[in-house]
Amino acid sequence: MDAAIICSEIDDASQNIASHLLKRVPWARCSEGPAQWRYGSFRLLVTKERLIKQEELDGELNADLLIFLSRHVSERRKGPVFTAHFTGDIEGSEFLSPMLSRPAPRALKLIVERLKRLSSIEVLVEVTHHCPCAIDTPSLFVEIGSSKSEWTDKSLGDTMAQAILSLDSLSLNSQCATAVGFGGPHYALRHTELLLGTDICYGHIFASYQLERLSPSVVKAAFEKSQAQFAYFDRNQMGKERDRLLSIVHNLGYEVLRKGDIEGRGDVSWEQYLKIRRSLRLRGVVLDGVRIRVSESLRDSVPSHVLSMNCFEFKHLGLNPAIIKLTRSVDYESFYHLIENEKIVYLERKDGSILGIFVPAELNLHDVKSTLLFGCVKILKKRYEVEYSKQKSKLYISERKFNARLARSLGVADGPLFAKLAHGEPITINSKVIKPEDVFTKVKKAFDVTNADKLGQH
Repeated sequence: MDAAIICSEIDDASQNIASHLLKRVPWARCSEGPAQWRYGSFRLLVTKERLIKQEELDGELNADLLIFLSRHVSERRKGPVFTAHFTGDIEGSEFLSPMLSRPAPRALKLIVERLKRLSSIEVLVEVTHHCPCAIDTPSLFVEIGSSKSEWTDKSLGDTMAQAILSLDSLSLNSQCATAVGFGGPHYALRHTELLLGTDICYGHIFASYQLERLSPSVVKAAFEKSQAQFAYFDRNQMGKERDRLLSIVHNLGYEVLRKGDIEGRGDVSWEQYLKIRRSLRLRGVVLDGVRIRVSESLRDSVPSHVLSMNCFEFKHLGLNPAIIKLTRSVDYESFYHLIENEKIVYLERKDGSILGIFVPAELNLHDVKSTLLFGCVKILKKRYEVEYSKQKSKLYISERKFNARLARSLGVADGPLFAKLAHGEPITINSKVIKPEDVFTKVKKAFDVTNADKLGQH
């Protein structure tokens, strides 16, 4: 990592942070190039110009990362705040096309996390705005807000200096699933929450007020420059632009995730998860309100040549969800042991119910279905009498149920004796013994084995 830190002489917060960078570690004066100081993999450059005018700087510095030290100005948001964001101009002009800088998603995440740990001051990620826009070196702005008293506050300057100096090559080069963000206010509150609460990073983020100006080419550039793998929508803040942008993102080959999708991904890798999700969506599977679960057996067995494919191919298993639900109610642990041993993907609601099961196209669908069906039968037999008719493709499940009306007809009134009999214990009334078999009747239900409706699909 070769990180260049850029400070402006006409920016109070910039000068504040730079002074504490110089105090914290032993910098050496540079004899060549535009940078004035060097410490390890960091270089510090002081300019007399405004930071937003530094369009040619990356060519001069030949760095891996540019960090701009800046003040944050806000008339509405009072009091101290740390902010960070990427730069870009999505409006363009009569003479210039919209332009986006190349973000540094991992660096932003690390600095924001570090600031959160070092201080009780609010830390926020802002949406993409202002220039420099033409630089192609990964870059970000880190800022102190929101008035002169905060810009010159020594403790805030020192905290930001510590956060920057905590960056190292190992952390910056580690993999981070990256999203392009859409929707919400200028201060990207929900995006910041997810950034701090999950393992994802963010590239460019666009506020609700910017959405109508996002053309397909700008959205494409945002994904490519951010090296992002998916999009996150602040859905309730996007209005009429949501469907248009959803179509653009999908046409570009990316997935749009909700907060629950990100938090509920489980142990499956991001690469597998996004390809599986894309494959299911393209075959018409409804994914809203469900979690995609990948069995342990499938997670551990996806070969490298399959991972290189754009998406996976799946076949719908078609096992009746009612059978699955009943099996789970009999023995939850045994059921999940059963499905985790099969190479499958299944859709799970928040209440734990399973909506659909899918099998990789290269596997024998009949074999997997038979294994799961007979596994369910074995579990169901712990509580019920079970018969399977292959010819009719039906599962018959019988159980003995307490018949309250029959019990009353034999003179058993509501009360302790009634409850005892209902729990399968014999009772005596007027010297007459009433046994459980006298008041329990056999109830038999038939379940279609195949789920003809193919739940989980349009």
